[in-house]
Amino acid sequence: MAEKVIKKDFFMNYRSIPIQYCFSSDFEDYKECIVNYKNISVLYYQFHASSDHTMVVADGCADIQFCCDQDNVSSTIWGSVLTPQHIKFNAGKTYYGIRLSTSVSRRLSFFHYSELINTGVSLSGLNCFGKELSEKIALAQNFKKRILLTQQWLTAFGFFEPQKMDFIDHSINKILEDRGNMKISALAEYIGSSERLIRDKFTNAVGMSPKQYSRIVRFQSLIELILFDGRHKLLSLNDLISSSYYDESHLSKEVKFFADMTPKQFIKETSNVVIRRNTIASSLY
Repeated sequence: MAEKVIKKDFFMNYRSIPIQYCFSSDFEDYKECIVNYKNISVLYYQFHASSDHTMVVADGCADIQFCCDQDNVSSTIWGSVLTPQHIKFNAGKTYYGIRLSTSVSRRLSFFHYSELINTGVSLSGLNCFGKELSEKIALAQNFKKRILLTQQWLTAFGFFEPQKMDFIDHSINKILEDRGNMKISALAEYIGSSERLIRDKFTNAVGMSPKQYSRIVRFQSLIELILFDGRHKLLSLNDLISSSYYDESHLSKEVKFFADMTPKQFIKETSNVVIRRNTIASSLY
C-alpha cells in the first residue's frame, strides 16, 4: 500500500513546474500552458521581449528558449540559477520556451544537467536536432504550432518514455511533497540511506545539494502562494511566514537571498503579476 501512495504522490509532484514571474512582469504578451502527458508534464510559454533583459530566480529546472527571429535563429538551454541573475534578450523579438521539472531536467540525454547550473549553452550547437528544431520554431506562425513541433522533438528524444524511479526521484518527490520543509536527516531516514550518500548522489544528479534544493522549493512555494493563492487578497508577512518559514528573520533572509528584496518589497513586486496557468491533458503519448 505504501508503495502505491508513493507512486501516486510522485506522479502528481512530477508535474510540478516552478514559476519565473519576471517573464510576465517585464515582457509583453506572456502566455503559458502546462501539458500533462502520461508520464511527465511540460510547461510551454511565449513572450515578446519588450526590453533587453530580465531577472530569473532559482527554480531547479531546465529551460530551453528559442528566439523566434528568422534572420537570427538561436536557442539556449538554461540550467537553474541559485541566486537571482539578469539574463539578456534581443529586444523586440518573440521568444518561445519550455520548462521541465527537476526530475525530467536531470535526465537530459544530450547534456549533464548538473553542469548547467548558473549557465546556459546553445542547443543548436549540441546536436543537429537542436539546430533543425530552432529553425522550425522560428518559422512557426503561432504558439500552438510551436508546441506541436516541440512535442515531436521531445518524442524523438524519448522524453515521453516511462522512466524507472530511483532514490533521487523519491528524494525530489518527498522534498516537493513537504514543500521544502523536511530536514535532510529525516529525508535520509525516509529513503533508507545515509545523509552523505544522498548529498553526494543528489548533488551529482541535480547540481545542488538536497538542502539547497529544499530552500528553492520553499521559495517557489512562496511565489505560488502570492501569485495564485493570494491573488484575491492582500497577503501579510504572517501569511508568508506561516507558509514555510520559522519566523520573520528567516523569511527575510531567504527572500533577500533568492530575490534580493525585503519581504514587503517582494509582496509588492509580485502581487501585481498576473499569470494564467492553463493546464491541459494530452493523450498523444
